[in-house]
Amino acid sequence: MKQSIHAIHESLDSADEDIRERKLVERSRQGDTEAFAELIEQHRSKARQWARRMTSDPYMADDIVQDALVSAFLHVGSLADAGRFLPWLHRIVRNQANMRLRRGGPYRREKPFAAWDGGQASAGGADWSDLDSIVAHLSRTTGEPARHEDDPEAGVLRKELYETIQALLHCLSKKERAIFESYFYQQLDPEEIAALYGMTTGSIYTYIYRSRQKLRKEQHRISLYLSPEQKGGKAMASKGMTILPSWPRQAAVKSSFIDAIGQMLAALGNAHEPAELMGMSGFAFRMKISDKTTFADGLYVFDWRQALLELMAGLGYKMALLCGRLSEMPVPLLAAVERFPVVLPIEEAVLPFIRKHIDFGKPVLYFDTCVSQPYVHEWSLIYGYDDEKRVVHVTDPLCEGGKLLPYDEIVYNPIRFLAAAQSEAEPMLDERAWTGRSLQYAVQHARSGCGHRVMTSYLSYTSGLAAYDRWRSHLLSEWIIPNRYGMGQLAAVYADARYFGARYLRRVKLEGESMRLALLASEAYEQAALLLTELSEEVPFIRSSEQLPMQRREHCAGLLERAKGFEAAAVGYLERAIGCLSN
Repeated sequence: MKQSIHAIHESLDSADEDIRERKLVERSRQGDTEAFAELIEQHRSKARQWARRMTSDPYMADDIVQDALVSAFLHVGSLADAGRFLPWLHRIVRNQANMRLRRGGPYRREKPFAAWDGGQASAGGADWSDLDSIVAHLSRTTGEPARHEDDPEAGVLRKELYETIQALLHCLSKKERAIFESYFYQQLDPEEIAALYGMTTGSIYTYIYRSRQKLRKEQHRISLYLSPEQKGGKAMASKGMTILPSWPRQAAVKSSFIDAIGQMLAALGNAHEPAELMGMSGFAFRMKISDKTTFADGLYVFDWRQALLELMAGLGYKMALLCGRLSEMPVPLLAAVERFPVVLPIEEAVLPFIRKHIDFGKPVLYFDTCVSQPYVHEWSLIYGYDDEKRVVHVTDPLCEGGKLLPYDEIVYNPIRFLAAAQSEAEPMLDERAWTGRSLQYAVQHARSGCGHRVMTSYLSYTSGLAAYDRWRSHLLSEWIIPNRYGMGQLAAVYADARYFGARYLRRVKLEGESMRLALLASEAYEQAALLLTELSEEVPFIRSSEQLPMQRREHCAGLLERAKGFEAAAVGYLERAIGCLSN
């Protein structure tokens, strides 16, 4: 009887686990990164076992698992049956392994470390065109018995081998190098290394994967005589710093694109009030919501280049831009950067741009994917560099004095977006022209939505006044799980935007009836801002995967409905104000 009860409990636990996994898969299919991370933590060890059985080699298996997880992350939205996640992941791992192992495939030069013939223990046995061959060879020769010490030829070959590897390892940071050596030379498992450094096992895999990528790039660089040592090395090391004017937190806006531009203009001696920049750029009146759920990505999906160039040209600046996205890496915010060219993680493509503008006293606008939590990615400014320490100085919304980022973080950022003022000219628009353009944008965006159209078929967004209805539908739907974290950021940013929109409209240079209507619009936007602020307090912007209960969702939907009513009234006043201007 006891055994039967125990079996029943096990069966119930298994059923609960299946239900929990299905929910995680459903959330992952809708783009919930927190849910996907939980799935991977559950099944990473199983994926590693599959790959090791197929390759009989732990090192290649780890690479296969890393590639498989990236592929799963990119394609989980295409999984038709939430109950088939594990077989689906198994198929991806199997396909990745077959790609590496089959003859004539894209990895035909690669062999598992375990497959290297023990007879190739001399330095001449390494294939110097293949990184895995070099590392495998070093792994063997590290433990060679002392009997070879009396062999002068073997000693010379061994010395050349270590010098070659040393040249490659130069490209790794101190921590990356220590982890790499622990994994490949000391033969420690990732779990052991994680315990040694007080890190998660997933982080260790990421370090190993990125280190291998960097070593391959460095091997190619050396083969083309492009290594830093051959170009001057430490003799050419230099540093530069641009002094940023004080930028108090109370002056900052939560739309970090505009906040960073405001800091950049202040550093150029052309400071503008945040409300002025929010209004002139149109960001005070934007709203865009994902059609999937309450992700925060709608905040970032617009034409970055056009928005920056138009705003800065209107203020009298020509801009230099450096844009791209890395190949073979999951790219966040694909809808925003899908038109960017695919680029390689090469220092020479990025660092000269930074050095050039910093040396001229101009900070560089930068899209930062290493920003402090709870943020995931935001715009910031690079305002200094140090070649000897190989770091740049970067602003951060949660670091009052800024932070340091290694060169590698800049080079390996999956999204490359850097911009700096190239030259000054006469402003293209005067204050009256700016006002007319801003009012037109506010009305057009509210009525017709954002003009930026996404090419990727599985991504879609609703913008303008209709975005309120989309947002409410996510909250009231029985089939959609609102993204708690994303909603917190949406509410905080859009409340802040409407507040600055109200301030902007109170200071525009209008007269008579058009001014009266603008002030009425300002009051309506302020009421919308108050309701969105209440929403932000109800769902604060914190790092959380907590699900919202239906009662709170209904309350939030009510706040959004009232906020939309005030914003619709504001847009109506602006339409009438524009009509007065044209008469």
